[in-house]
This record gives sequence, C-alpha cells and structure tokens, in this order.
Amino acid sequence: MIATSLRTRVFMLIAAIVALLAAFLMLITQRGVTATVYGAEERSAANILNLVGVDIESRYRHLLREKIASVRGYRDQLESYGDTVQATLAAFAAMAGDSPQEQARAQRMALDWINTLPTPDGMQVMVYDHSLRVLAHPLPVFVGTDLSGLRDIKGRTLASDVYRQPDPLFGVYRWPHAQTGELDTHFGYFRRFPAWQWVVAVSNNASAVEHEVNDKRNNIVMAVADTLNHLTLAQSGFLFVFSGNGDTVIPAPARASSLIDSLDDATGKSLQTTLMALARRPTPTRISFTPQGGQAWELGATYVKPLDWYVAAAVPRSDLLQPAQNLLQQQGAAFLAILAVALLLAWLFASRLIRPLNILTHYARQLPERDLTLQHPVPDAVAELPARYRDEVGRLASNFLYMEEQLRGNVLRLMAATSARERIESELSIARDIQLGLLPIALEPHVLRQVDLFATMTAAKEVGGDLYDYFMMGEDRLCFAIGDVSGKGVPAALFMAITRTLIRSAANQESEAGRLMEVINTRLTDHNPNMMFVTLFIGILDLRTGELQYANGGHPPPWLVSADGVSLLAGRSGPACGVAESLPYADFNCTLAPGTILVGYTDGVTEADNPAGAFYGDERGVELLRGLPANCGSEQTARALHDDVLAFAQGAEQADDITLIVIRRLAPTETPS
Repeated sequence: MIATSLRTRVFMLIAAIVALLAAFLMLITQRGVTATVYGAEERSAANILNLVGVDIESRYRHLLREKIASVRGYRDQLESYGDTVQATLAAFAAMAGDSPQEQARAQRMALDWINTLPTPDGMQVMVYDHSLRVLAHPLPVFVGTDLSGLRDIKGRTLASDVYRQPDPLFGVYRWPHAQTGELDTHFGYFRRFPAWQWVVAVSNNASAVEHEVNDKRNNIVMAVADTLNHLTLAQSGFLFVFSGNGDTVIPAPARASSLIDSLDDATGKSLQTTLMALARRPTPTRISFTPQGGQAWELGATYVKPLDWYVAAAVPRSDLLQPAQNLLQQQGAAFLAILAVALLLAWLFASRLIRPLNILTHYARQLPERDLTLQHPVPDAVAELPARYRDEVGRLASNFLYMEEQLRGNVLRLMAATSARERIESELSIARDIQLGLLPIALEPHVLRQVDLFATMTAAKEVGGDLYDYFMMGEDRLCFAIGDVSGKGVPAALFMAITRTLIRSAANQESEAGRLMEVINTRLTDHNPNMMFVTLFIGILDLRTGELQYANGGHPPPWLVSADGVSLLAGRSGPACGVAESLPYADFNCTLAPGTILVGYTDGVTEADNPAGAFYGDERGVELLRGLPANCGSEQTARALHDDVLAFAQGAEQADDITLIVIRRLAPTETPS
C-alpha cells in the first residue's frame, strides 16, 4: 500500500512537473515571440522615425544654410553701399570750413544728397542724429520719423544702441511700407558718422528671402509626404506629421481617420496629446493607445524641434500578436504528445525507485528497537544497496548505515558526557557550599546592641567572586570589608577565599585600615601569575565613639544615609589590591552619628542592566535610599535595595555578583530591629 501510494505520488509529481513545464514553456515562448515581434517592429518604427526626423532636419539645415547665405549676401551688399555713403559724407565734411555756418551748409548739402539717392534693388538709406529722428531719407514720408522704438527681432533698440556699442551693427527689423503702411521685414546696417555724430542706416527689404524660405519649406513637406506614402509599418501601420499647434502637416491615411479623432479609453487624452507627451520623453519609447470601442494601437513619436513638428507612427497590436498565436497552437499539439510519453516513463521510473526505498523503510523501523550500545549485523539487502545503486538511493543507504554507526557513538559519548557533567555539577555545588561556609557568622549580642549589621551576596554563577567579611578587633572595634574579584567562576571564588583569609590574617598584625590594605596588597601580588586583582573597601568602626577609619582600594565608595540625606563616603586610598606590590594606601576618617547607615555594595548593583540595555546606575540607588522610612534597619535597607535591582532588571540574566553590606550605628537607647 505504501509502495503503491509513493509510486502514485512520484508519477503524479512527474506528470505535474511535465505539464507545468509545458505550460510554462508555451507561455514563455508566446511572450518571447511577442516580445521579439514587438521589439523588431518597435526598432523598425524607431529607425523609420529617426530616419524621417534626420531627413527633415537635414533638409531644414540645408534650407537654413541657403537662408544664411542669402542674408550674408544682403549684408555684404548693405555694407558695401554703406561704405560708399560714409565716404561721400566724409567728402562733404572735408569741404566744410571751421566756421559753424560752413559746417551747417555742408550738412544741408549732405542731407539733400541722401534725400535724392536712388534705391537700387529696394535698398534705402537714412540718416538720424542723437534725437533718434530721421534727418534724411529718399522717401520723404519717413523724414522726421522717431526711431526710439525701433527694435530688431532680438529685442535690441537698434537706433540708440549704435551710440552705446561698438559699430557697425546689423539687425533684422520690421519697417512700414511707404504706400500701404504694412510692416515688411528689413535687413539693416547701422554705422556712426563721427564727424557730425550722425548714424547712417542702410536697409533692404527681406521679403524675397522669406518667400524663398517658405517655398523651400513647402518643398520639404511635399518630399517628406512622398516618403511617408511609400512606408508601411507591419501589415497596416502608418506614419503622419503634425505641428506643435495641432495643425496637420502630413495627414494620416483615410483608413485611420477614426483613430486620429478618438480619445484614449484609459487616460481620456487625444491622440495628438498622447504623441506630443511621448515625443518629449528623454529616451525613445512606445506607448499603447486604445480608442473608445476600438482595437489597441502601439504608438511611437519623435520631435523635430527646429520646425516644431511631430512625426508619429501607429501600428495595430493585432498585427503583432498573430505570429505568436500561430506558434502557440503548434506547440500545444507537440507538448500533448510529449506529455503522454513522459507519463509512461514516469510510471516505470517510479516503480523502479520504490523497491530499494521499501528495503530502507523496513530497516529504519528496526533502528529504534535496537540497543545502540551493542554492535548488530547489517542485513545483506541493505548492505548491497550502496554498491548496487550509484545514485541518491545508494547514497541514502550509505547515510543510513553511517547514521546507525554515528548514533551508536553519540549514545556512548552522551552517556560519558552526562556522567562528567553530573560530576562537575556536584563539585560546583560542594564549592558553593564551601564558599558560603566562609562567610562570617553573626556577631555577639553585646555587639549587636551597638550596631545593626546585615550582609547578603547573590552570585551570578554557581560560585562568585564577591566577598564580604566582618569581625571584632578587640572589644570595641568592628572591622568589616567588601570586595569584588576580577573574573568569574571558580578562579574568582578561589581568589576571593584567599583575600578573605588575608584580611583576617593581616588584622592580627595591623590596626589601621591603610596599613591593613598594604599588607593584603603585598601578599596578593606575590605568586599572582594570572594577574588577578580585587577591589576592596575596609572599614574599622569604633562602636563607642562612632569614629570610622577606612581605606578604599579601587572599590565603589559606599553610600551614607543620615538625617542630612544620602552622600558618598569619599576618598580613594589607592588602586585595586594585587595590581602592583609595595604601594602605600592612605587612611580616611569620619564619624557615624547614631542612626547613620553605611551601605557598601559591589558593581553588580550599579551595573545591573535590563533587556533594553540600560544600567541601574548610582542615581536610582540614591533615590531609593532617600525614600526609605526613618529608623530603617540594615536588613530592611539591604532587602529594599536588592529587590529594586531585581525589579529594574526585569528578568534579564544576572551578569555580575550582587553583594551588599549594610551597617547602622545604634543610639545607646535604641534596640536593633
């Protein structure tokens, strides 16, 4: 039943894969053919558009060169005639004497001569002065004309600019006809006559040039129209040209009249508006256009800027889809035949594939029932599979055999590792018990009537590196210490035990806190190959007077809680112990008034972090101590601070040991809480 089910699944999987592959290939082929035809037609249309555009621009440049040549001929003619007029005026000026009367007589003669000049080929000469009024002109109607408003096609004030700029000046401007008054286009040549501060202007009517340009422009339209009539895009595509103001330059074929006047079904824009936006794009492209109620068209366009013309191409999308549809029908028949053959081969292949898998299935079912600590023989049917099948089935059989061997080894190693871990956990538990046994025992009752003391330590690991200790030095002096060893785990715990032992040993020799720390530092630096160190605070409290003598070796300063608020017990005696030998450590002194609380702590308090990565810090601890009720006992103070640290951590893993020692000096009439 299992074999039949698997065989059926393999058969159906292969059938589905072949069917999906066939469908996918047909789809990809259709898309590929469509994309190829679209691409070919798009490139063809783009090339035709570019050629037409280049042809139009080439014809226009030729027209422009001819126009420029004509203008230059007019310019040379005007300049030559103007030079003749300038020479004649210079002769009149030379004949005049120095007297004003003679100068005025020479100027009148010159102006009369200008008024009688002929106008060969339509050329006209006029003279004006600084008043910008015409002094002489062959046509009397223009004498006295105000030239202050005369501007050329570039917007320059020609008449006045001659006096402000280097001359001569050439310009194209509009000048009224003598009989009709209509404005004609003139070429003008303006040059100053310095002797009398006149300006001589020679001009000629440019209408002939404009007519010639218009005729040649019409020739361009006819030539391009003839070219477009012989071009066909795909089966029924066409080209047409229109201007930027919407006028038709070269119309589309009559069969496309409905397309030209229609709106796009998607955007609601007209065909010309769509083509103008398309031609203005920075890169060549095409766009789809679907008339309302009609078939879709593919459009392309190019813009001929000098003439403000748009050359457009339109191809029906149906012309592009037909080859792809024909090929798809042929491929469908071929894929159906291939699918039938593939299904037959799939059934045979699935049957052959199932036989070795049944053997491996039976073998795998027996593995959980075996004792993997013992060696078992491998069945022959399984053992010969790797050699018989050189494919995935053979590799699967090899992996099964290898898996059994590895499982047997892993079980043996797991049993050994479990035994070793249990032994280590047992040893760490014993080490923790030993470490806790090193902590000091409760003080004598008569001492507790003078001071309220409580200490606690919460290790981050099984064993910790923090320490605290307190003991009596004589009858009335209480020595206490708190420290933090570098590192974690067993090495730190051992170094902590050594430090505690050294504190008690050194206290038998020294009675001052600074000297006591010097001895501890010297002994710790001896035989310290791992360069471990301990931050240490040692205080000696006189229970009768409240005088506190202390030394601080790199440890966070304790907090003092009194009626005046919360403050730090300032003063640094030297670096952490164990760093360098023979270092002096200074003593500090202060007096604890009755009711004052000293809170010693390790950096596991202030550096406790929460899931957001923020630290507990000093300020939060100070705020908590300020909020404690009056006459708060040492244990209550320690518990409140410890609980606040845990609440701040919000369940985050403890990164360092948390150790507190709280000492409250009692008043003579006060009893410990």
